[in-house]
Amino acid sequence: MNMTASISLLLVSALVIFSPLQEGGTTHPAQMIIRLLIVTWLGIVLAAGIRAGRLAVPVLTMRYVVLAFVGLALVATILSPYAHPSRQWLIVIAGYATLFYLLVSFVDRWEHIRGLTVVIVLMGVGEAGWAIMQGLAWNVLRPSGTFFNPNFLAGYLTVTWTILLSVAIYGYRHGSAVSRPWMSSALWWFGLSTALGGLFLALLLTQSRGGMIVCLVGTVFVLTARYGWKLAGGCAAAVVLLGLFVPTPIRDRVLVEHQQNLVTYARWQMWQGAVTQMVDHPMGIGLGLYQYTYPLYAFPVDGEITRFGKVAQTPHNDYLQMGVEMGPGAILVFGSGVVLLFRELRQALQSRLRRWQRSLIVGIGGGVSALLVHAALDSSLRESALAILLVLCSAVILSAARLARRGTGAVYVIPIRSRLAWGIGAACLVMVAGAEVTRMGVAWMKFERASRQAMAGETDAAIEGLKTAVALDPGKALYHHGLGSVYARAFEASREKQAFQLAYAEFKRAIELNPLDSRLLGLLGQLYVSAAHVPAAPAAFDDQQKVWLRAAVQVYERAIQLAPFSALYRYEQARLHWMLGERSDAERRAIEAENLEPNFLPARALLARLWIENGQIDQARDQLREILARQARYKPQSKNSLDQAFLNVDVTPIRAAVGEKAVAG
Repeated sequence: MNMTASISLLLVSALVIFSPLQEGGTTHPAQMIIRLLIVTWLGIVLAAGIRAGRLAVPVLTMRYVVLAFVGLALVATILSPYAHPSRQWLIVIAGYATLFYLLVSFVDRWEHIRGLTVVIVLMGVGEAGWAIMQGLAWNVLRPSGTFFNPNFLAGYLTVTWTILLSVAIYGYRHGSAVSRPWMSSALWWFGLSTALGGLFLALLLTQSRGGMIVCLVGTVFVLTARYGWKLAGGCAAAVVLLGLFVPTPIRDRVLVEHQQNLVTYARWQMWQGAVTQMVDHPMGIGLGLYQYTYPLYAFPVDGEITRFGKVAQTPHNDYLQMGVEMGPGAILVFGSGVVLLFRELRQALQSRLRRWQRSLIVGIGGGVSALLVHAALDSSLRESALAILLVLCSAVILSAARLARRGTGAVYVIPIRSRLAWGIGAACLVMVAGAEVTRMGVAWMKFERASRQAMAGETDAAIEGLKTAVALDPGKALYHHGLGSVYARAFEASREKQAFQLAYAEFKRAIELNPLDSRLLGLLGQLYVSAAHVPAAPAAFDDQQKVWLRAAVQVYERAIQLAPFSALYRYEQARLHWMLGERSDAERRAIEAENLEPNFLPARALLARLWIENGQIDQARDQLREILARQARYKPQSKNSLDQAFLNVDVTPIRAAVGEKAVAG
């Protein structure tokens, strides 16, 4: 193995090992390191090619699919109303495409496939061991390993499960994928059985319903490839029956989950909303923007205290999300790539392979099948570790098909005529890409540190840190939002005009960058109300105060347009109308808030006050009884902070006012 190949194997192994370690690679520092590893690998390959006087790019059957998908991502980024997250996801997609080609170029012998498979298996077994430790030793209800979500851990473990299951059913042979000359048959079977048992136990401990489904899919794929459909189908039926009747943590969770968490089976409504978005936006809404457009398509969850309280960051289906953000054409392009990939897999399996080679390819094929099915049940490919694993397994399948055809396949050779020019160009490309990735990562770390300082009351240090984050990455609305919030708190404490102007400027800039986020408008509305210095009860306002209050009314009107199912914005607007003496408008907005969220008791309390002022005592008394009844109904139920905000309202003034008015009448 030459030096370049050795370094490539080291880098891809580092990528596979590191990617799951920080919440599945979803943290910003982890993303920075992952991207830098890919850029470093690209730089090494370019340097080796320039030194050799030629760059060899593999010609793949799915090259046009990869190009079309990246092209759609580019178009979605160009048309995006909020460019920053779209550029971020474009970088992610381009990085995965680069990694895919680097992997196919690197894997030019079966020993590479064996080595990469061993790394995958070791990471999977390590994750399983860590999850078992969390579940059995530390009593974690649903262990997640190093991932932030146990469902994603289950998907990750499934890939290792399918590989080891395939190795097991192809049996022990000297020279097999995981055997060594000194390893006896008994030791081989003991180690393999222990690893499979640990993986299955870890899967059970995650209590992931989707994880068990994809594990079944991967298992059926492996059994079908080895024994045919009949045996695989019989085994699948037996497993399903055992799952229904044998008590396990997953079975118990399935039975009680719909009672404890009413949102858990709401995927169908999310998927319907995603389809509606695709119909409304056939060119896509922009990469990474689903969480900002979801409020326009939100659906109620009846039985919850807050019917519209949860904002879905994803539709829990990667294919629908790519369709929403990039247009329905992206689903067709991605699906075409999947078809071509499985065609390559079939050709590889129809070739003459050694037993250990076939066992690895069948296991990796089962892992790919599981990952693709998991992506239809959850937004699993947003997890970097799982996306990298899918790219790696796909590249291995293509490389295996090329090797099975007794060659490395066709390559497109780019001759290097001027090494100096190519060297300068490659160095600039790598340095610019590395600097861009580092800039965004460092900006986020500055923002996180400044946010902690702001919470600790270190205002001056927080402002300096947030200014640095804004200077490093001025296109991210969140940084302006954070800086504006610190200035707004300073204004509330000091009433200094300069603090107000600074907060206003940052909020306005954040809204200009991201015109889709209603929360930014809500913050601006709060700033206007704070500037008006509103007392606890309605009072006579001077002209300047009325200007601030009317500006807040207009801002909340825009927020309602972006989040039409938010009771909070309608309630805030109702309060402002009440302060301005516009009783009918106040009552209209408060009734709208009550209809949207019947348990939003501040809106009911405001209605009661309005009716008391208007002499409608019976209606106010009925509203008071409804408030008290709902508070009593949900008192024994566990509540989050949002639920508490919905139910916490002081009814003492209303009760006293109703009693006094009733006596006077």
